[in-house]
Amino acid sequence: MPHPPTTFNFSLREGDFRANLPTQSIAASATAPPTLPPSVEAAYKIKCITLKKRMAEIEEQNNGTRERIIRNERAIRKFRLERAILINRLSDIINKNGMDIEGLPVISDDNSEGSSEGPPT
Repeated sequence: MPHPPTTFNFSLREGDFRANLPTQSIAASATAPPTLPPSVEAAYKIKCITLKKRMAEIEEQNNGTRERIIRNERAIRKFRLERAILINRLSDIINKNGMDIEGLPVISDDNSEGSSEGPPT
């Protein structure tokens, strides 16, 4: 038994035209699918449960990977800061001893990544 089409009114702006557009969902107009044999339904149910378990495992792995990436990014920031501190100390020591500091890498902040100055970080 098909459902009667539903209609709705809409207006783009006050004073614009109003339209009655018939809408009918595909599911409402389609006949119900034939019932599946119990063995096929059981197989689909098992497959659904298996897929849900696998999805949960993948989400757990993704969370672990995300946390590992965050830890690694923190470690990189820490090591860059330590490197800058050590280079500054080294240049202070060299300057106190009156030595030339040519050859030491140029200290750069994170905004100048990709510049040709100094070694890559």
